[in-house]
Amino acid sequence: MDEFLREIHTLIFKEWILIQDQKNYQIHLDDKNDDIIIIETDYSYSQITFNPLSIIELSVMNTTNQEIEFYLHFQMKTMKHAIELFHEMIESIQQLVEKPKIKILLSCSGGLTTSYFASKLSEASELLFLNYEVKAIGYNELFNVGHEYDVIILAPQISYMHAKAQEIFKNQIVIKIPPHIFAKYDVAQTLHLIEDALKNNQSKKIDHESQPLSLQTTIHNDTKILVLSIFRNSLRVHIAYRIYDEQNHVLLDNEIIKPKMTIQDIFDIIDTSILHYPDIKIVGVSTPGIINDGYVISANVDGLEDMDLMSILSSRYKQIKFILSNDVNTAAVGYYASQKQYDSLSFLFQPTNHFSGAGTIVNGQLIRGRAHLAGEVQYLPMCLSDDYLSLAKTPEGALELATKIILSIISIISPQAIILCCVLIPDIDELKKELKNYLPEDFIPDIIKVDILQEYTLLGQLILCVQGQN
Repeated sequence: MDEFLREIHTLIFKEWILIQDQKNYQIHLDDKNDDIIIIETDYSYSQITFNPLSIIELSVMNTTNQEIEFYLHFQMKTMKHAIELFHEMIESIQQLVEKPKIKILLSCSGGLTTSYFASKLSEASELLFLNYEVKAIGYNELFNVGHEYDVIILAPQISYMHAKAQEIFKNQIVIKIPPHIFAKYDVAQTLHLIEDALKNNQSKKIDHESQPLSLQTTIHNDTKILVLSIFRNSLRVHIAYRIYDEQNHVLLDNEIIKPKMTIQDIFDIIDTSILHYPDIKIVGVSTPGIINDGYVISANVDGLEDMDLMSILSSRYKQIKFILSNDVNTAAVGYYASQKQYDSLSFLFQPTNHFSGAGTIVNGQLIRGRAHLAGEVQYLPMCLSDDYLSLAKTPEGALELATKIILSIISIISPQAIILCCVLIPDIDELKKELKNYLPEDFIPDIIKVDILQEYTLLGQLILCVQGQN
C-alpha cells in the first residue's frame, strides 16, 4: 500500500471507530488531542492513538487496579487487519463494562470441604449485595491458579502454609480461617475476615519492571539489532522487544500485551521497528520451546506451537537475518554477560505447571547440543514421587524437582553457579538445605535466585545476535 492510500485508510478507520455502537461504553475524541480516541467504561480507560507514519496504538487499562490489560501498536496495512485488532481490544474492554468482582479463592487439602463453604459464601454475598466471586480448590491446584484471585483463604488443614503462600502470592491478600469459624461454616465471621483484610490491605502490587541490564563484556556490533522476548503468564501473552544501536545502547524499549498472540503480532513489531530504524539488519526472537533449525516445538504459547518460524520470517523479510533461541538459553547467556564472577553457570527455570528448562554456559560458551536438546531437563530419568507436572504445581513438588534437576546438573557439569527462577521456591536456603541431604556442602555451587527472565533473555538475545551476525 502506498503512503497516500495508507493515510486515507487510517482516516477512514478513525471515523469508523467513532461511529461504533456505544451501548456499553463511551467513545469520543480526546479534548486536547484530535489524534487520540478515548473509550471509557466505569472500570476501564482505553486509548486509540494515531501517530505519524499511520502507526496506531491500542491500549486498555483496568482502572480498578491500574493494570494494562491490552496493549499493541501496528502500522495501517489493510482495514481488515485494523478492524480485527480493534475487535480484540473491544473484547478486553467488554470484560470491564461491569465492576470487576473481587475474586476469592478458598483452599483446603482436597477442595471438598471448602466447596460447600464457598457456595454458602457466594449465596450470602449475593444477598448482601457484596461484589464477591467465591470459588474453592484443592491445595494441589492452589499455586497454579492463585495468581488470578484477589483474596486467598486457607482452611485450617493447610494453615501451616500461610507464611510461604504470602511469600509466593506477593500481590494477593492471603488469610487463614480460624478452626472454630471453619468448623461451624460461619459465613458471617468469614465475610468479616474478608472485609477487614480488604480494608487493611496497604500492600501495593509488586512492580517487576527494571532497568536494562548492563553488559560486563565488550561486544562489537555492526548494525542496529531488534530483539524480542515472548513469554506468558496465567492471563496474558507478553512480547517484550528492544532495539539496540551499534554501541549496544537501547534506542527503543516496549512491550505487547494480549490475551493470545498470532504471528501477525510479531510482524507488526518488526514492521513498526523498521519504520523507525530502517537500517535494522538482524532480528532475534527468544521464545519458550525447543528450537531446531528454526522450527519451534512445544512452546506452550498459543499461536506459536509447532511452527517453522524461521522460514515464515525469512520469506517475509528477505533482507533481515533472524536468530531464534530458546528463552532459558538466552537467559543463561544474558546472566553470564551481566557479570564477571563466573566462567560456567546453569540457569534453571521452573515455571508453575510446566516443564523445567536449563541453559548452561561452560567456559563462556552456550551448550546447545545435538538438535538443541541440551537443557531439556524434562527428559531426565528422575525417580519422582509423583507425575512431573503434578509436582510442578506445588512448592513441595517444585522443591523436589529443582533439587533432583540441580543434582543432575552438578553431577554432569558441576558449574560454578546455578541461577534459579522459580516462583514456588521463595526461600533459596530451603533448596540448599535439601541439596545437603545428597551432596557434601563443598560440592554445592553458588545458588542465586532471580525473579523474572525478561531482562536476561533480552540481553542474551542481543549477545546471540551479535555472535551470529557474521
